[in-house]
Amino acid sequence: MRLNQSLDIAHAIKQARQHLKWSQTELAQRVQTTQAVISKFENYGEGRIDTLLRIAAALDLQLLILQKKDSPLWQETEDA
Repeated sequence: MRLNQSLDIAHAIKQARQHLKWSQTELAQRVQTTQAVISKFENYGEGRIDTLLRIAAALDLQLLILQKKDSPLWQETEDA
């Protein structure tokens, strides 16, 4: 699943949590945070990256960062 916006990630987190039949409070306890933090992630796509990584791990999700198809980021320069 390709997610390009923070709210896409938030929706995926919410879907995974609901699939496991966990409440926001239960997920929060598993990642040692508060229900309010989970709610903020799910409803607004806002939060800290370290918390997002803990949430993903608790939900058995993996986050990947991939180069865009046409990105010049990794292209070799002629000077090299």
